[in-house]
Amino acid sequence: AMIIDEAKRSLHDAMCVTRNLIKDNRIVYGGGAAEVSCSIAVSEAAERVSGMGQYAMRAFADALDDIPMALAENSGLSPIVTLSEVKARQVTEKN
Repeated sequence: AMIIDEAKRSLHDAMCVTRNLIKDNRIVYGGGAAEVSCSIAVSEAAERVSGMGQYAMRAFADALDDIPMALAENSGLSPIVTLSEVKARQVTEKN
């Protein structure tokens, strides 16, 4: 019974996602993409700030990087290599 209930819940979730995409097809990419983008933007903004504010901004950017690193590690990937590749691609593609 629990397996059937879980299957019903999964199908319901999938149908809700499909319905929501039909209503509004804008999406936010997962896998830490938004956090990497924000980290890059905060790091770039930190270049224009002097003093202690710059250190705080850099620390915040580093904290944002922890999310995609954890996701990569939990997926069995090398967190540092994966984060470097994703950051490089976002900077190159200006995404």
